[in-house]
Amino acid sequence: MTSRKMDDCIPELQDKFILFRAKMTEAGIDFILTSTFRDQESQKELYEQGRTKPGRIVTWTLKSKHILGEAFDIAILKYGKITWDEKDYKQAAEIGRSVGLRAGADFGDFPHFEVS
Repeated sequence: MTSRKMDDCIPELQDKFILFRAKMTEAGIDFILTSTFRDQESQKELYEQGRTKPGRIVTWTLKSKHILGEAFDIAILKYGKITWDEKDYKQAAEIGRSVGLRAGADFGDFPHFEVS
């Protein structure tokens, strides 16, 4: 099971997400949640992508903080369309850090945020 609902995450992350969302709105950065909680089977499926299954590698771990409800991923929207350009995620990373989140940008996963 994979979720996009913040309600499926731990309360600490939910609280930080509220602050993150407010600061993103204030900065004029439009985004959507693409992943919150993920069960172990879903994480395994993602891990196999690009290794034993077709597609590009999207994760390097089987022990993601998503499994614990301690992480979320976003997609930034520019002109109403998703952008994956890393430079578009730099300000979001700064905002995440400012509210006490660990920004995935610090380890190459720009759309990812987690409790530290």
